[in-house]
Amino acid sequence: MRRTILVAVSITLLIVVPALAGCGGGNQPSGETGTGSQVIPGSPVGEAEASACAANRRAISSAVQQYQAVKGQIPTSIQQLVPEFLQSVPACPSGGTYTLTGNRVICSVHGS
Repeated sequence: MRRTILVAVSITLLIVVPALAGCGGGNQPSGETGTGSQVIPGSPVGEAEASACAANRRAISSAVQQYQAVKGQIPTSIQQLVPEFLQSVPACPSGGTYTLTGNRVICSVHGS
C-alpha cells in the first residue's frame, strides 16, 4: 500500500512540478519583468498600488498646502514643489502621472 501511494505521488510530482516551473512570466522577452502590467483591480497588488498612489496624492496635496501658506498662491505644477516642499515628484506605482487642478491632485490611473 505504501509503495503504491509513493509511486502515485512521485508520478504526480513529475507531471505537476515541471508544468508549474513555467509560471511567473517566463514567456516575456528579455528585459521585461512584468512589473506594473495588467494589474487586476481589486486584487491584492491592485489594492496595494491604489493605496500607495493615494498616499502619494496626500503627500503632494500637503506640499501644495505648504506652498500656498508660504507663497500665498497655489502652484500651477507639481514641479514647483520640488525641492522646497517635496524632495522629488513621487511616481504612481501603476505608471500613472500626477497633475494639479487648482489644489486637487489627480492621478491619470487612480483619479483623485
